[in-house]
Amino acid sequence: MMKWIKRTLMAVVVLLVLFVALVIFLLATFDPNAHKDRISAAAQAHTGRALTISGDIGLSVFPRLALTLGETTLANGDGFPDPYFARIREVDVAVALLPLLRGELQVERVRLEGLDLNLARDAQGRSNWDDLLGNGDTRHRPGEAPPASPPGEDTQVIPARVRDLDIAGIEIRDARVHWRDAQAGTDLVVDAFNLTLGRLRPGDETPVELAFQTQLGEPDLTAATRLSALLHLDMAQQRYGLRRLTATLDAQGETLPAPVKARLEGDLWADLGNDRARLERLTLTAFDTRLTGMLEVASLTGEPRVHGTLRSGAIHPRNLMHTLGLTAPETANPDVLNTAALDLTFTLQGDRLDLSRLVVTLDETTLTGNVAVNHLAAPAITLALQVDHIHLDHYLPPADDTPPPDTGQGPPPRDGWPEDTMALPLELLRSLNLNGQINIDQLVVANLNLADVVLTLQAQEGQVTLRPFRAALYGGGVEGTLGLDARQDIPRFQTRSHLQGVRMGHLLEDLTGQPPLITGTANLNVDLTSRGDSVKTLIAGLNGNGNLRFADGTVKGINLAQIIRDAEARLRGRAVEPATAPVQTDFTELTGSFRISSGVVDNQDLQAASPLLRVRGRGTVDLNRERLDYRLDTSLVATLEGQGGRPLDDLRNVNLPITIRGTFSEPRFGLDLASVLGGRLEQERERLERQVQERVEEKVQPLIEQQRDRVQQEADRIRDQLGDRLLERLR
Repeated sequence: MMKWIKRTLMAVVVLLVLFVALVIFLLATFDPNAHKDRISAAAQAHTGRALTISGDIGLSVFPRLALTLGETTLANGDGFPDPYFARIREVDVAVALLPLLRGELQVERVRLEGLDLNLARDAQGRSNWDDLLGNGDTRHRPGEAPPASPPGEDTQVIPARVRDLDIAGIEIRDARVHWRDAQAGTDLVVDAFNLTLGRLRPGDETPVELAFQTQLGEPDLTAATRLSALLHLDMAQQRYGLRRLTATLDAQGETLPAPVKARLEGDLWADLGNDRARLERLTLTAFDTRLTGMLEVASLTGEPRVHGTLRSGAIHPRNLMHTLGLTAPETANPDVLNTAALDLTFTLQGDRLDLSRLVVTLDETTLTGNVAVNHLAAPAITLALQVDHIHLDHYLPPADDTPPPDTGQGPPPRDGWPEDTMALPLELLRSLNLNGQINIDQLVVANLNLADVVLTLQAQEGQVTLRPFRAALYGGGVEGTLGLDARQDIPRFQTRSHLQGVRMGHLLEDLTGQPPLITGTANLNVDLTSRGDSVKTLIAGLNGNGNLRFADGTVKGINLAQIIRDAEARLRGRAVEPATAPVQTDFTELTGSFRISSGVVDNQDLQAASPLLRVRGRGTVDLNRERLDYRLDTSLVATLEGQGGRPLDDLRNVNLPITIRGTFSEPRFGLDLASVLGGRLEQERERLERQVQERVEEKVQPLIEQQRDRVQQEADRIRDQLGDRLLERLR
């Protein structure tokens, strides 16, 4: 807008110069209309363009020096399509004569009606006013340094006659400016431009009224602007202002999401001596939202530095989205997105934006911190934010509470994992350049309660990483890294996480909304990767490893002690009585490690211990098919009372293999009775053999001793007989 005003004022200045030249010429004659041709010839010689004066020229000298000029047209530059550069329907200027004779300039009126100005720039960057400013070699071009002032000349000195300027009023009516830029493809029309100024004297305030309508083609945009203020001019100090400024804008068009009705109030000051401008007591109202604050611009002639503060009143996000023609999202909690507010301090210089103080409230959440943005065309963002508490689940889409049809056969089984493609903003992620940290005092997500959350976020060239990620979680903590690689069409994910001292039962109950399958204090380490654009492909692409340790917990859904009791009853041919104990197995410690390959979890070293049992487990969990194939080898290490309170001491150290097969929703627990019976029969056989051997030994051993005595007596007798015979022969 400032460029358009500058171009319009430039054209007006050119016309006023021509007008002053015309006044000087007319003062030397008494019939100005007789000299139209000479005036046109002089304009042709000076500008190279044809000046056509169709209306009358009126001149009066006393009591005021007054000049009126009827319809006048200045031809356009060569190569531009519009038939004229400028056309004026009427100009009326009056200057008090007696003050002029004393060297004082008192303008009683300046009235300009029907100005029609065509400004244009062709595809080569040539403007249709270049030749009016000079011969092309001396005019200032964009990107070049302005011409230096002659040595010793003070460009800040204001001539005395200008400082003493006194104009009773300026009025511009029914003006029109058409700006056509072939390079940028811009076609802009400012029509019905009206300006009214009261008495204009340096150092005094005068009312100003401005109204105009703007129309932009391709895309279509129309805007009506009105402005009123008190104009202050202090040329000696080079200080200019619009006090009690009120400006309104009413715009609509294809590029706008909704019609815009905005109102701006404040005090605008330009201090050219100190090369700065300031907008004070700023109040901006638009879309039922009000902003207050101030703006200050330093280094007007160099690289501007904009500093400001803005504070909003209460904002109703849902109403704001409705006003903008947007549909407010459905949220799990319909009472959110109802109130918000903004408070910030910012600095903008070149292509860098700093939000040195940022405070945003949304419903019951408050966010504070600072943000820096470098290279606004390709933003590099650095941030440090603090959030007090936020319940993210409230802002998610509502859950589908429609009950499934009652078929009398229970809920139908789920047909695999969802195959719908996840709508990730890959292009945005690839262009994101961000480095920052977010701290959250209290966070609820997926119904999990986290505290003291620390997110250190890095994003560059399509790689997004949370390193580290830390939070207090259900009596313990979690720490790790999360990564997303969006450089390919199919994104890749990675996580390395460590859970320490987490009460897993409370976590699983909040996460699933169901009684947990396992409880206890958990330590868990995982290193996982996956690749996919849907839940199904992510499960199929899951690979990695991990280990776990639970202390003082339970496994729900299986009671190993009850299974042992039932097995013992069957072995002895007794009836199995209904279970009265909870269907769960307590343990003091549970450990294991696992590997995941293409969505299949393999565990071979599960161990669980309690004062009663020792358990070892091995098997696989197929996440793709949601199926289990697992075996638990269980043995007693302490007395387990059976039916009737009878101790089952004879079952100690007997291996009891239990199988877990089936789907996640309907697991089947089985007991390998053949192995159990085989082990029991072998033990019974060994016991019976020992008993038979003991009984045989009890009966046979006395006979053996008796026969041994007899043999010994017979041997002694034979020895005596042989001795007697030997003595007889020797004699």
